[in-house]
Amino acid sequence: MEIREAERSDTEAVREVALASLETSYEHFLNEGTIEDAVEQWYGDGRLEELISDESDDVYIPVIEVDGEIVAYAQCQLVEFPERVGEIHWLHVDPDHRGEGYGSQLYDYVHEYYEEKGVDRFKGFVFAENEPGNEFYERRGYDDAYTHVQEIAGEEYTENVWVDIPEGEEYRRAVEPHEDEDGTTLYVAYREASVGSRGAFHVSYMDDDLEKRYGWFCSSCESFDNAMDASGRIVCNDCGNTRKATRWDAAYL
Repeated sequence: MEIREAERSDTEAVREVALASLETSYEHFLNEGTIEDAVEQWYGDGRLEELISDESDDVYIPVIEVDGEIVAYAQCQLVEFPERVGEIHWLHVDPDHRGEGYGSQLYDYVHEYYEEKGVDRFKGFVFAENEPGNEFYERRGYDDAYTHVQEIAGEEYTENVWVDIPEGEEYRRAVEPHEDEDGTTLYVAYREASVGSRGAFHVSYMDDDLEKRYGWFCSSCESFDNAMDASGRIVCNDCGNTRKATRWDAAYL
């Protein structure tokens, strides 16, 4: 067994692991066609090659190789504002190799990788319907800090965000009010950040309780005028700040 960073030659194997893992894990609420379309949107048209070739520290994709076969991979992202956070967006193990400890070994590898980079905390993203994935983070002492809503094929699904909060500490999302172009007050959650080409994008809400999600806030030009496509790519319509397609689904371990 070898754990290493993904290479461009691994792209097809990574796509195959993603598709097999998702079909096995989510067949109880997503049909096969929806999953195939989502993986194509997410990893097709050179998107995966672009992520693997990213020379910055923003995206990190390690794989586990056993006897020349890719059996698991993780897709991670480093967010640096307002704190350095190592985010685990996907962690997939091929169904034929589950139960062999590869998910835990890959998680430990990623955890050590980001610790060496001096991150302040870790986050894991998991659909609420993914019971084993949620239990994975709960066993490791993460707190179910907040939720997102993800849209798949026109349907909305709840996604849990797990955060490694030290015992006795309460997770507080730094929030500031901003007015949009029409003068409406919106609330920007600065701990919910995603890397852009010119600056971070932050999740924005219609209420200071952070219950009614609005969209994204571009920190580069402080604009709420952004567009996101089906694969998660965000573009600021004012300054051109861009977030690459980042993820469709959460982890299955």
